[in-house]
Amino acid sequence: MHRTAHLLCCALGLAALFALALTLRFYRINAQSFWYDEGLTVALAVRSLDDIARAAAADVHPPLYYWLLHSWLRLTGTDEAAARAFSAVCGAITVVLTTILGWRWAGAVAGWLAGIAAAVSPFAIHYSQETRMYALAMLLAACLWLALDAAVRSETGDRAVDPLNATQHPWQWMLFYGAAALAALATHYFMVAFVAASALAGAILLRRRARLAWIAGHLALAGFFLALVWNSRERLAVWTFAKQPVDPLFILADVLHVFSFGPAAPAASWFWVSGFVMLLVASLASWRVSPAATGMALAWLLAPLIAIIALSLNQPYYKPRFLLPALPAFHLLLGIGGATLVRGATHRFGMRAGGVIGVLLAACFIAAAVMPLRNEWFDPAFQRDDYRGLAQAVAATARPDDAILLIGPGQIDVFDYYFKGSQKRYPLPRFRPLDPTATLAELEQMEQRHRRLYGIFYVPYEADPNGVVSAWLAERAFRAESRWYGGVELAVYELGDVGAPLRDVNIHFGDTLILERAAVSSTRVAGGDAVRIELHWRAIAPPERDLFLFVHLLDINNQIVAQHDGPLMPTDAWQPGETYRSRASVLVPPDMPLATYRLVIGVYDPRTGERLRLEDGRDGWEAE
Repeated sequence: MHRTAHLLCCALGLAALFALALTLRFYRINAQSFWYDEGLTVALAVRSLDDIARAAAADVHPPLYYWLLHSWLRLTGTDEAAARAFSAVCGAITVVLTTILGWRWAGAVAGWLAGIAAAVSPFAIHYSQETRMYALAMLLAACLWLALDAAVRSETGDRAVDPLNATQHPWQWMLFYGAAALAALATHYFMVAFVAASALAGAILLRRRARLAWIAGHLALAGFFLALVWNSRERLAVWTFAKQPVDPLFILADVLHVFSFGPAAPAASWFWVSGFVMLLVASLASWRVSPAATGMALAWLLAPLIAIIALSLNQPYYKPRFLLPALPAFHLLLGIGGATLVRGATHRFGMRAGGVIGVLLAACFIAAAVMPLRNEWFDPAFQRDDYRGLAQAVAATARPDDAILLIGPGQIDVFDYYFKGSQKRYPLPRFRPLDPTATLAELEQMEQRHRRLYGIFYVPYEADPNGVVSAWLAERAFRAESRWYGGVELAVYELGDVGAPLRDVNIHFGDTLILERAAVSSTRVAGGDAVRIELHWRAIAPPERDLFLFVHLLDINNQIVAQHDGPLMPTDAWQPGETYRSRASVLVPPDMPLATYRLVIGVYDPRTGERLRLEDGRDGWEAE
């Protein structure tokens, strides 16, 4: 009777922890836009299973997550909350499994502390609110180690008292382990490091007869994994273009920081890191009490960490999200370390002191997560790329004959998820590596067919590493405005000619520049039109800093109704005596009435805001 009541209490505790984890992972789950990778994911997951398999073979990820998400989306729909809910559920289940593992490995205190740390983990919550495979990979890693632990205990007759209460034959758990390992390898290629770590642990802990079957099973898994990698070998070979290594010490420090506080850590977070380090050190003190448990947690955490460091010695393969499946091991070590402190306090000062230490540790886990989660949910500086807001901005001003240029081309999936306009899309480059001749030909066709271009740039240094598109735009287009939506830039360009002759002006801007000639299309414009400006500059002396150009369109009350603001030329580009051309345009708001406006052109230092003065003391030249 006592055992039944105990297990019932444990089950209720796990249910409460699961509810807490699920609540945190669903809170504001649709507040942010899909970003680039999420848009690709949803676009792929809604295709047929055969199409997913073929596309995944040409990608850097195996197909299982997309298959599972395909079924999920058929049931829930494709809005942000529905698509991300699959990851949220995976993350919440992982919290429960982490608690059970902590209980089995180091007792109830370790289990509950590890579970609380996992439930409120900012790193886990971030990827449990993202339509990607990392939350599923984390769940499968927990399944691997739970199945291994249960198989070892079943074989040795060690029947742990915990909510799982596993009494099955070890072969049943080994079959469950094999299924989890297959799923892990078919979810993300780096999961091979996690399977290798659990394989090594099993080879050490299992007895001889089971060990032989264990090794044979992993040889079969290796063959399966090699077949997966072979199908994607060409894409994997060019996954990263950079060649610089990543400092192993940086990886170690970054992993500790991100595992503790996630990607939205506050500036003062290192104060809390010292507490986590103390718990990790304390967990090592439990080695004598439970060497197998501590060893498995360390293998789970360290093996993939060592693997990513080794891979990053020549190329920057390190991404914190690749190590998310090791996060439960981090939480287990925190729980084991916390249990060690509670046990020590209980031994020296009694049960009440041990209970107080346990409650304080749980409270510290929660307190340490408050600021990172606040940043995650409410601070725009930490939020994902905002394609939703970007699409709304384009829809507000784009005319039917305008064009949309997407650099790189995979953006079309996430952009079209939000943008339903009829404007022509040009995803460039069409192929990688970029074909300069074909790309320039398409840009020239674009110039002939369209008057205005909305350029959407996402990591252009990968899509267009030699700057073919940006150089063409600088030469042939009039840049109007630029806004950033997270890591995505929206730049608006006017195509064609200035529509007016150049005339000599010879205006001095400080002791640095002379505006020799200028052409302005017209200051008599209607709503939705643009004023185009071409300026020819001569450098008197090299500027000491980068300079910005501003163009203000003023009404009769000297109020700015439209403007352009952007870089003029980099400091090292100016050569005394040489003439340089710059182009800009000012977009007129659609609701602005037909009238005559004043156009003022000036140059300023973006660091200080100080404007270069004309010879008569004015801070800008008024075009006539």
